[in-house]
Amino acid sequence: NPLRVGWPAPELSARDARAYANWFGVPVEDLPVATVVFAADDTQRPFLTANHGMWKFFEPALRQRLADLEKHASTVERVRGALVEALPAGEVSMVAVCRRLGVSTRTLQRRLREEGSSFQQTLDALRHSLANHYLHHSSLSGTEISFLLGFEDPNSFVRAFQTWSGSTPQAVRLAHSNG
Repeated sequence: NPLRVGWPAPELSARDARAYANWFGVPVEDLPVATVVFAADDTQRPFLTANHGMWKFFEPALRQRLADLEKHASTVERVRGALVEALPAGEVSMVAVCRRLGVSTRTLQRRLREEGSSFQQTLDALRHSLANHYLHHSSLSGTEISFLLGFEDPNSFVRAFQTWSGSTPQAVRLAHSNG
């Protein structure tokens, strides 16, 4: 169990606050950055799923398959993959994605332009797709979805969602639940 959990401005309902406290074992705090603190002793514990013998057997084939996928993936797909990993941590800048992909910002911009896209278009399309998924397939609050998509505050998420879809997240969820 973590010793401390928090993220920026967790405007949670009493029900959500209880649910998070039950899940994490501690209340969620309003902290400047997403934070999970564990006891130092926890670093000595093995992962429940760790199996070194099995890993040694599968690792070479897995690494080869990842390398093959990487060769065939478009730049947009690679950026989307990096963003999916980075969004919950709020790392949505082009610099952060370039660091993950091991390319310069100019190279990334050029490759995306060659594929008829841009960093912002790729980020917006991914956020829109994930937002729709969360709204249709989860009971996450708007604040939680905003956090998962790397927005600094829920209002920014609502404005962006209205730009993408012409509707509010609440209206989309309501229409889906009534449909």
